[in-house]
Amino acid sequence: MPALLKLTLALFGSVFIAFTAQATIAIDDTSWAPVKPQIQIRSFKALPVDKMPIFIHTFIHDDIAESQSEIYAKHFLPMVKEIEGTTGRRVSVQFIRHQPTYTDFAYENSDEQATYQSWSKLAIQYRNKQNLPYQQTTKFLLLTRNSLNSRVGGIAGVGEQVGIASLKSTIIVGHEVGHMLDASHENGEVLFRSAWWCDSYMVPSPNILTSNCNIYTDANRERINAFLKNVP
Repeated sequence: MPALLKLTLALFGSVFIAFTAQATIAIDDTSWAPVKPQIQIRSFKALPVDKMPIFIHTFIHDDIAESQSEIYAKHFLPMVKEIEGTTGRRVSVQFIRHQPTYTDFAYENSDEQATYQSWSKLAIQYRNKQNLPYQQTTKFLLLTRNSLNSRVGGIAGVGEQVGIASLKSTIIVGHEVGHMLDASHENGEVLFRSAWWCDSYMVPSPNILTSNCNIYTDANRERINAFLKNVP
């Protein structure tokens, strides 16, 4: 294995009653190249206009019946508000449906690492076909109805562009997008808010008795901002 390739397997809690280990794979093999400023005309009223937005190209698997508005409200909106508030950047979620090869991808597999590698190749293929940029603010996420296997509900490259998230739990999308923005399990916490305990997005094994805080901890917010600090 090349010295620059660092492969970390971290488990993300099952959304079933056992709530034991469902995973995130972390692949961080290269540093990002410096990004040259791009002059763009934007009209963002609530956020600074001098920051590049975060684009999440989201493939909705064919096995998901929910509408885009339902998916966005339940799985994305709280996360979007949290990331925008943390980074001062606009977050644009672009849904993609009914795209053969991508939205019918065979994701259920006992080997989640192989699944991730196969999906990563497809996502990069899509990025190149669409002439989309290779940079920290462009992400490619596959949404699935089911978990990848009995252990793994989501998988993503830490600080990378590609991830997969099951809709089995409302925390998984925020968890995997967090990994793609360099947030870590180590900085995930169970917090006491509004008279009850809740899981921050990066808690590796959520408990069925806790709610979802819909936030990243201060330590993970710092990691996310550090990850994006050199991006215009």
